[in-house]
Amino acid sequence: MQDARLTAMIPSLLNTAGEPEQEARSRRANAIEALGVTCAILITLWPLAFAWGVLGHNDFIRHASQIPLALGFLWVFCGSPFWHRDTAESLGLGNPRRLWRMLRDGPPARRLRLILGTGITFDALIYIILTHWREAVRFLHLPHAALHWPTPGIVAFSLLAAAFIVTCLIRYDNFGPAFRAALLVSAGLLLFAGTAAVLHRGWQVFTAIDPEKYALDVIAYVFWGFLQQTFFTAYFGTRLRKAFAPSPDSAIPSAGRARVIAGGALIAAAVLAPPLWLTIRGLYGADAAPLATLLVFSAFALPVGATWTWFYCRDPRRILVATLSGAIFGLIHIDSYGLVLATGGLGTILAWLFMADRTRNLTALGFIHGFLGSTFGKLFKGEGAGMLQVDYRVGPWNVELPAAHVLIVPLLCLAGFAALTAWCWRRLPSAFPIVKTQPPPIGT
Repeated sequence: MQDARLTAMIPSLLNTAGEPEQEARSRRANAIEALGVTCAILITLWPLAFAWGVLGHNDFIRHASQIPLALGFLWVFCGSPFWHRDTAESLGLGNPRRLWRMLRDGPPARRLRLILGTGITFDALIYIILTHWREAVRFLHLPHAALHWPTPGIVAFSLLAAAFIVTCLIRYDNFGPAFRAALLVSAGLLLFAGTAAVLHRGWQVFTAIDPEKYALDVIAYVFWGFLQQTFFTAYFGTRLRKAFAPSPDSAIPSAGRARVIAGGALIAAAVLAPPLWLTIRGLYGADAAPLATLLVFSAFALPVGATWTWFYCRDPRRILVATLSGAIFGLIHIDSYGLVLATGGLGTILAWLFMADRTRNLTALGFIHGFLGSTFGKLFKGEGAGMLQVDYRVGPWNVELPAAHVLIVPLLCLAGFAALTAWCWRRLPSAFPIVKTQPPPIGT
């Protein structure tokens, strides 16, 4: 009887994708929190850490500015989910109780697949940690003394880490459709980036990839991608999709979509290609970026605009909210603006997938992030990438030529997010979600 009473008191609202979700706060509270955290991060990174710390040559401020960032991480990972009564599934994480029920009550074939999958993953994680202990210590930020732990201590740590990952981090009920979506997205984006790299450097661009080292890099980057997406997509994506209601019946009719998509492609070419072309001419000279380069950039911008507009035709509000979430992910990578473009686009795709419960799986998103991040780095990170080289060092502490003009873009973005916060405060409903008599469906 007690469980039934608790079930009856679960508040619920429809997210941007039109699916009911458990939520204890209002739409306005979700929006203000997400946008407020974004503004706080931008203020900490640029007016504080960069302007006062780096430009002001104040080492105390440079180091002290990391304190509010640490407090923000603590709120995102611990405080916010508790305050909003988020479920593990709403964050794309695994649920040990659900995993046990699946193993206990599922059909025999599914139980066998699950046992094999969890067992293989558990053994693989232990093998990777034990055989690459030095790299694991560095990646997990363990104390330096961990390098000299006795063998039983290393084995015990490996067992605990693998058990935690397998039971608490990996979500299994929607793993199949989420991972299929991850493969499709990864293949499409890899084809796009690979074509650009081959046109720029020729097929020899792939000769620098060492298969054995590449596989390890991908695995390590998947873990790093999982951590990043826990902060960006799981937090900002969750707050924003709960902040904005589903689109009204405003999808563009099929008969008019071709014209709208073509217009979106042309707008993307006109908006994205010229600034990139002018930037490269300014950095590398006119000879490095002739007029033909502008045409190539425009050709690559066309499918970007067409794809975004195609999703807009299907569900305008969902793609706008996903783009807002992706923009937050991209802007954290200032002042590496090549990385801002790449991560902003990737963040938009991940936020779109994360809105629907069927593909809300952080492991799948971590795979996309890790596979593409590692591959993109091989193609565009080194000096051999020339004018298309992308700098992976981001943030105020890694600006190569500190100057006041570096603040222009972050401050403009900060003003935009502050204005959007004020708009949400005035326009979004402050009423709490309605109380449902049954919990919202998950895992469907």
